[in-house]
Amino acid sequence: MRSRAAERVLICLALATLLGCTTASAQTSGRDAWQRVPDVISALALEPGSRVADIGAGSGYFVPHLAEAVGPGGRVFAVEINEWALGQLQSLIEDEGLGNVEVVRGEVDDPHLPAGSLSAALMVDAYHEMTEHRAMLDGTYAALEPGGRLVILDLAPYDASTPRDHQMEGHGIGMDLVARDLEEAGFEVLEQQPEFTESGRGRRQWMLVGRRPER
Repeated sequence: MRSRAAERVLICLALATLLGCTTASAQTSGRDAWQRVPDVISALALEPGSRVADIGAGSGYFVPHLAEAVGPGGRVFAVEINEWALGQLQSLIEDEGLGNVEVVRGEVDDPHLPAGSLSAALMVDAYHEMTEHRAMLDGTYAALEPGGRLVILDLAPYDASTPRDHQMEGHGIGMDLVARDLEEAGFEVLEQQPEFTESGRGRRQWMLVGRRPER
């Protein structure tokens, strides 16, 4: 469930002397230019006091943004399964003094989030890594309060006509495929943006907004 951004940072740390990779802080600065963070926060419908999960948080790019949006009275759950990423998240919390953020060790089939407690959940460049995607959607659905939102951003596949496994091997997944997954898991699909933004690697990133029904 490691994000592509986290993978990039890990490669840089390992090969910096050979490849001349940029620093993690430089990558974060570059991502600020294209990620459209205010629009993502708006799609989540966060308010002061909201409780939100970043599922597949990677090294935590979105975590400070979410922490600021929900304020000291809110809560951010940063969910990861990768040991390196879990360590990065804990360091981020300590370095930034993010007292309203909690790191959660998830599993491939369970985000380990408290039932009915979340205003919203976010998955960024993580869904295509989920081998047990239905179980993760079920766990997220259960964690959301009625009316709670799930926002998914992910990379468009090189060829959307190919099977799911092939798309995932290319570190992407089709938006239409994920929209069907959401509906099958009981979510209402509120919004689809097939060309939400273009990543720093020249890959198109789409956005889906789903909601747990009020009933």
